[in-house]
Amino acid sequence: MKIDPEVTAEANLNWGKAVADSFAKLGIFDVFFSPGSRSTPLILGFERNTNFSTYPVLDERSAAFIALGFSKRTSKPTILVCTSGSALTHWFPAVVEASHSGIPLFLLSADRPPELQNCGAGQTINQINLFGSFVRSFHQICLPELKTKPVNKLINSINEAFLNCLGQNPGPVHLNFPFREPFLSSKTETFIDLDYPKLNTKFFAPDKNQYAQEIKSISNEITNSNKPIIIAGEFAQPDHLLKWLNNYSIPVFCDSLSPLRNINFKNRILRYENLLRDKAFINTHSPDLVIILGPLPTSKTLRQWIDKSGSKRIIIEPRGINVDPLNSPSSKYSLPYEYLEKLIFRKVDPNWANKWTSKEQIISSILFTTLSEELPNFEGKLSYLLSLHIPINCQLHVSNSMPIRDVEWFWNAGDKRIRLYGNRGVNGIDGTVGTAIGIAHKSCVPTFLLTGELGFLHDSNALLFSKQFEGSLNIFLINNKGGGIFENLNVVEQPEFEKCFVTPQDCNFENLCLAHKVDFKQPKNWNEVVTLIQNPIKQGIRIIELKTDRKSDKEMRQKLLSIRA
Repeated sequence: MKIDPEVTAEANLNWGKAVADSFAKLGIFDVFFSPGSRSTPLILGFERNTNFSTYPVLDERSAAFIALGFSKRTSKPTILVCTSGSALTHWFPAVVEASHSGIPLFLLSADRPPELQNCGAGQTINQINLFGSFVRSFHQICLPELKTKPVNKLINSINEAFLNCLGQNPGPVHLNFPFREPFLSSKTETFIDLDYPKLNTKFFAPDKNQYAQEIKSISNEITNSNKPIIIAGEFAQPDHLLKWLNNYSIPVFCDSLSPLRNINFKNRILRYENLLRDKAFINTHSPDLVIILGPLPTSKTLRQWIDKSGSKRIIIEPRGINVDPLNSPSSKYSLPYEYLEKLIFRKVDPNWANKWTSKEQIISSILFTTLSEELPNFEGKLSYLLSLHIPINCQLHVSNSMPIRDVEWFWNAGDKRIRLYGNRGVNGIDGTVGTAIGIAHKSCVPTFLLTGELGFLHDSNALLFSKQFEGSLNIFLINNKGGGIFENLNVVEQPEFEKCFVTPQDCNFENLCLAHKVDFKQPKNWNEVVTLIQNPIKQGIRIIELKTDRKSDKEMRQKLLSIRA
């Protein structure tokens, strides 16, 4: 079959324009892309539409995590574009994290046409359903044509993907675009007028009858509870919880990333790791009901205590997915958090919360007296200092491994309305720097990142975006020469431990910063650290390296977590 190259080029350019116009009508205007030839029609479509902000990122893996971080902060979908072949496979870690965390992303991959599939053509793999169950939907787009029917089919696919991306369980969607060459016309470009189908927003209408039934069912389960406990996850927002809980004496355990950590609330519990390690205390303070809002916190101590408590357990997860890893029986509901205030407790012990908060205050007082000492090499102190001195309304992204645990254990309750972030979907260290850059990019407030050196090095390629970066990102890099979390494993005494598990690195971070033209600091004491926290960089990226000792860190954590009231 002979194909006119000018018709092909014109169809490609019209296709790219139709894609950009469709997303503009949906109100999605931010595009992160990596360079490539096959994706030319898509890139030019977005670049030539003045509605869009487009950001080139050299490698696809960094682009995906930067886009993920950007969507985290804005709570809106972001568009990713790449060329064909291995390019989109580099998105995979971020796609998996976005899927498990409920972060909406549009994945737009260019592809070779059918005649170049399965014949050894360069940069060609099978891209059909590449991400499997990790995307909310997959859409194979037809080859570009200058006809109304195919264009409307394209637009309908984008609209359908939009609805899948922002449904009850938000997440990534994948649209795969095959293109034939040539991508550019040798003649004057012409564009056809398009008749856009209307978006069916009925998809987003809540099922009020379903929620009414769930409210009734949960109310029946809690009505006789005398000693309930609530565990507030990362996504349960204060405006939903405070209306509901201010009138009850219920202890609220706050996840390491819970917004309640940074807003005044009299019944919040942050020292549950210490409290639940106290056998005498937990033997006399057993709840009759545990309500968990979203995924559980990191603490193994908390999870084991819940499992062994024998308490009735209710899981409320608006996304309608199973987030319960425990063995004990539970009831699961998909009630949105804005409906929580309709749940009524009738028999709560009026002194129940005070029995927890009074002990919490004693532990906090001892804990913070100890942390106020010099402790020159204890990395956990940095989480404590950040909670005290980070400017109001700022943002903090916390890496997995030990940083997220230190925040859980040593963060001081406050009222600074700090927004806490973390990639808790699959709990990996990959994408740490890229996600923080995405959160900070074009944000109007300073952003901080708390990470270990392995998490930083795993994603240091994201610093290539520093030239285009607009914002304030302050990276506190804890260098303990290896993976400190592995010090808690039984394999710690084995001769293979250092080589095979801790994997210490020997990187000169100052030189790395110099290569990327980002600011570098290495404070000599905690006073200098506090000054750097209180005075974040005004524009750009600053890396602050703190050298610690993971062996002594382990011992200090054990000491602090053994504090009893």
